[in-house]
Amino acid sequence: MFSRIAKNYFPALVVAGVVFFAAVTGIYSRHFGQLAQIWPANALLLWLMITYSRFARASGWLGACTGYFLAGWVMNDTLIINVWLGAANLAGVGVGYILFKALKRDNEGLIGPKSVLYLLLICSGAAGASALVGTGLSKPIPGSTAWSRFILWFSSELNRHLVLLPVCFAGWEWFSKQRLSHWRSIFNIWKVNIAPAGSLAASVGLAAITGGPGAIAFPVPALLWCALSYTVLPLCLIVLVFNATVMGMVETGILHFDQMNQRTGVIVSFRLGLSFLVLGPLTVTAIMTTQRALVERLNQSVTWDSLTKVLSRQAYLEQSLSFIENGKQGHTPSIAILMLDIDHFKRINDTYGHFIGDSALVAVAEAMSSLLSEGQICGRLGGEEFALTLSGLTLEEAVCFAEKIRLAVEKISIPLNEDIFIQMTVSIGLAYHPFADDVRLRVLLAQADAALYQAKANGRNRVELSPFLSGQGKMNPSAVL
Repeated sequence: MFSRIAKNYFPALVVAGVVFFAAVTGIYSRHFGQLAQIWPANALLLWLMITYSRFARASGWLGACTGYFLAGWVMNDTLIINVWLGAANLAGVGVGYILFKALKRDNEGLIGPKSVLYLLLICSGAAGASALVGTGLSKPIPGSTAWSRFILWFSSELNRHLVLLPVCFAGWEWFSKQRLSHWRSIFNIWKVNIAPAGSLAASVGLAAITGGPGAIAFPVPALLWCALSYTVLPLCLIVLVFNATVMGMVETGILHFDQMNQRTGVIVSFRLGLSFLVLGPLTVTAIMTTQRALVERLNQSVTWDSLTKVLSRQAYLEQSLSFIENGKQGHTPSIAILMLDIDHFKRINDTYGHFIGDSALVAVAEAMSSLLSEGQICGRLGGEEFALTLSGLTLEEAVCFAEKIRLAVEKISIPLNEDIFIQMTVSIGLAYHPFADDVRLRVLLAQADAALYQAKANGRNRVELSPFLSGQGKMNPSAVL
């Protein structure tokens, strides 16, 4: 019974709670006789409805109505004001939700340049609907018209949505990808480049000192620098802080304009200008996010073999060279190269088809990867040939590792159907060097390759050591097991 009630009413309670606390925060920001200067409730509610489909049901909307009404009641709003403000807020959120579903069709944040255009259209629709319903509540300013009151409300709502929604989307995406081990990186603030953010703070200070209508453009270069330097979430937070700071400076008179006799028009122009100003860095960071994703995919395709998910040939060679460089600096005492080839792989392909052959390659790669630890890498050199680089092992340990791989591959069974499975074996050649200044990767690869051919010549399914082991002498691999 209790679980059924919780399931049915939990979305309504969550939405009501979020809306209530956000609305109370906004109501506390009211100046005497005016509407709220800070109003996060609508943007948060719109994000909740977009991100969590279970909240966008009738119970969720009912919870939102309750949250708005309770906040107004607690803050002693009259009944007509409370109902009218709630209707205006819900109208904006509802239109924003409909536009988002019609335009974006997903809950991805600032990914791609079109996302900023969608964001502007959604926020404009939400702000317009809210202003249309709520304009009648605005106390007439001397000389004002219904249009001026509408545009004043619209500009405020548009600005709030444009700076809060990106933070919600970016924050949700960032937190959803974090693991417990990654949280320590949050405190590595000394590694963050603070120059772009510092230049933004300096430009805002310069704008306050200079004043005038052109001061609003001073932070533009710094905002673009921030957009090029930071990822999505930090940039969105910077834009939010920047927007709130400039708004506060204008409200307190620190940043002033000369046309104060036209206050309504100046405020509307300022808010719209600030709203469109923040679109610049948001657009840049959306484009940069797309480019970073493309570069990451390119690096992925260059670094990793697409079929077996081990290192590609070039990446394997580059990382093996770095192991050797570290060894020359005394960081690792030895290096071993294992060259591995699947026995009779052509027969597997010809008999069972390339699909089974690919399955065999993947199974062997997974078996090897499961045995790797720090200081050990595996790469596919081509076809059915793999290579492994092991650092910091003795010769006996390297031979033992090669035998573990050989035995692991022997246990692999590739299903052809419910009753028939195929097994396979590998031949392994091993080259070893205890590290001297004259060690060369090409030499070790050639020695391992020669040992591999010797293993095949001696009957396959075995580990063969290179005869050039820097005075270590020949060794029977089975003697170390």
